[in-house]
Amino acid sequence: MKKVIFLSVLISILSCKKTEDKSVENKVLLEVPKEIEVKTDEKEIELPEYSLIKKEDISIKTSMDANAVTNKRFTYKYLVAKTITKTQIPLLLTKLIENIVQKDNDIDDVTVWLYSDKNLIDGSYDVAMATFKPSNGEVTNEIASNNDKSSYVANFEIANNFGEGLDRESNNTVVSGLSFDLRKKIYKELANTETRAREKLDKIYPYTANFDTDNYANKLDELTKKYEKEISKKYKINAETVKRIYEEGDKNEWYNY
Repeated sequence: MKKVIFLSVLISILSCKKTEDKSVENKVLLEVPKEIEVKTDEKEIELPEYSLIKKEDISIKTSMDANAVTNKRFTYKYLVAKTITKTQIPLLLTKLIENIVQKDNDIDDVTVWLYSDKNLIDGSYDVAMATFKPSNGEVTNEIASNNDKSSYVANFEIANNFGEGLDRESNNTVVSGLSFDLRKKIYKELANTETRAREKLDKIYPYTANFDTDNYANKLDELTKKYEKEISKKYKINAETVKRIYEEGDKNEWYNY
């Protein structure tokens, strides 16, 4: 299933008491750890394809008391497209948790695991995981009874080796007659063309009070394109292949390697 969502990490969840008909609305902020925080200002992101491959009920009592209510806990394991990026991960996890809780507001504790390979589902996640539960980690008898999710937060973790397995698989993939490693090499050279152009132009057109911004921008564009053509000639690739390499590199964040 592929979805395009309007990004928002603020989720409104309608909570209904199990013993009453009265509904109360709680605003729940899904907290994204700083190391994977993603800015979501007025921007649409296309999520990768994903499918639920395993759902498991791991519910327990909230305490040993005979009258204790059940802490309704579930784990969800999803298979995601191998093209998933770090930028998409927290957004997809947010969407999945939102859908799970909206469908079953009685649920008290959610764990979501993401995999890029169905054969790995019996082990640890190779993409990411998320939990959605009270900030102190404890589902009390009161929380389970009243479905009060005002203290809930979502915590995300990306696998330490995320991308390594995907890269290994891509190593054997040839596109337009170019190996994975060669495409990566070309991408880095292409990504550096503007930097090279700026370094040269800064010597020719040093910044002054009468600096002509428009002229500089035009010269920068011309020189950058000149360098791109030189790279195309060097590797005997056309403009369409250059475009595809740019897209592949940007999508897989090769600029971070």
